[in-house]
Amino acid sequence: MRILMISNHLGVQSGVQRYVQNLLLHMDLTKYRVDLFVGQCPPDQASSAPALEAAGVRIIAVPDHKKDRIRALRRHLRTHKDYDIIHYHTASKIGAPVCVMMRALCPKAKIIVHSHIVYPPMTLVWRAAHGVYQLAADYFLGCGVAAGRFVFGDHIDRRPNFAVACNAVDKARFRPDAAARAATRARYGVAENEKLAGFVGRLNHQKNPLFLVEVFAALAAADPAWKLMLVGAGEMEAPMRQALARHGLGGRAVFAGVQSDVPAYMNAFDVFLLPSNFEGSPVTLVEAQGCGVPCLASTNVPPDGAVTDLVHFLPLDAPLAEWAATARAIAGQGPHTGRWAELEAAGYELHTAARRMEQLYDQLGGRA
Repeated sequence: MRILMISNHLGVQSGVQRYVQNLLLHMDLTKYRVDLFVGQCPPDQASSAPALEAAGVRIIAVPDHKKDRIRALRRHLRTHKDYDIIHYHTASKIGAPVCVMMRALCPKAKIIVHSHIVYPPMTLVWRAAHGVYQLAADYFLGCGVAAGRFVFGDHIDRRPNFAVACNAVDKARFRPDAAARAATRARYGVAENEKLAGFVGRLNHQKNPLFLVEVFAALAAADPAWKLMLVGAGEMEAPMRQALARHGLGGRAVFAGVQSDVPAYMNAFDVFLLPSNFEGSPVTLVEAQGCGVPCLASTNVPPDGAVTDLVHFLPLDAPLAEWAATARAIAGQGPHTGRWAELEAAGYELHTAARRMEQLYDQLGGRA
């Protein structure tokens, strides 16, 4: 079976691309010939291409610019019309006319559109995109129900051709690890009696990092034992450093940059902060729960991924003192406790998710 998968770019900081990599590396690629059409890796990130190519995925990398990617996709589909399935990961309104283009160029392919975002407010343009998506695609997936409804329509989850595809993670990697916790904290000079608030992801507007700094400042004002660790990079790093300096906290924050061993850093945290402005169903929230880390997220993060009682929510307009008090109240005490029984039961185990995707491919591709 020939599958074209379309993603955003090859950078490992992208939650969508991390999901794509996780999924493809755990599928039976002897059954499926997968071409991954994707933007080139941003210069500040590691690339997922080597691992995927080693597994047998053919990478079609084009400039990481939205309009250039669409033009390149049109050229590709004009000469490659024999795909059985096109699996399109989308988080934008422009994806709707792209689906129409794919339908026109590959009329025999089954088109799966896969939503990864909730980005209020809902507009008339988004409403129009709902109808176009529904006309052009065969099957709809969402990283959560909220993401499916936002991109494809309010009642999409009532249709038989919609399903939730959990942002599943590998339980062999994302698990409590006391040794990794101790080693990571020692590496960065975090003492046993100190508390560590942590974040993993892009330092950009979506993740609301300046608000995160203010939460940390409130934490540090109440208890000088708190430190902050940020795993990732992005355009907001310089403003964050400036904000920390204004609070006199530059020496208590660690900018660890992009890291490949994310579980070791997750385990080092006493609380994971995710005060995002908008999200779909973030992979990092599942990864943190897999490692047993208490999480505090904004109510702009859909509740789909809050599988365990480790996850707590507050609105962004709640007082900073309340954010700080909640973070202190839920913070862990030393090594974490595993929660994989709950995560597996909810479908967030990666091997299970990969098998379910294979079943969908077989069903749509005529193998069921």
